[in-house]
Amino acid sequence: MQTEKTSVYLKIVNDFKRKIDLGLYGEGEQLPSCRDLAFKMGINPNTVQRAYTVLEEGGFIFTQPKKGVYVAVRDKKRYADEIAREKLCEIKNSGIDKKILIKIIDEIWGDGND
Repeated sequence: MQTEKTSVYLKIVNDFKRKIDLGLYGEGEQLPSCRDLAFKMGINPNTVQRAYTVLEEGGFIFTQPKKGVYVAVRDKKRYADEIAREKLCEIKNSGIDKKILIKIIDEIWGDGND
């Protein structure tokens, strides 16, 4: 049963991350309260609160006490670095050889002699 709860809060986290990344929620835009979102989804408010905590720790949202939850202004370079790091970890875990990866990166960026 715990796996089911975990997947629900992670689904909320991933859904909001995707919507924020796509610009469907703009910087400074207010998100639904934990209670409202939980009611709409038919889940426990604690599940939404857990998802919001993860999103806040990741810098996607911020909370203003007694006012609400809002989409955070994201440092675009820092965010791009985080995405690159995540993707490189996925690539590393897939088993690709480091030399091949470096060759691919050099092909994309060029070797500086272009």
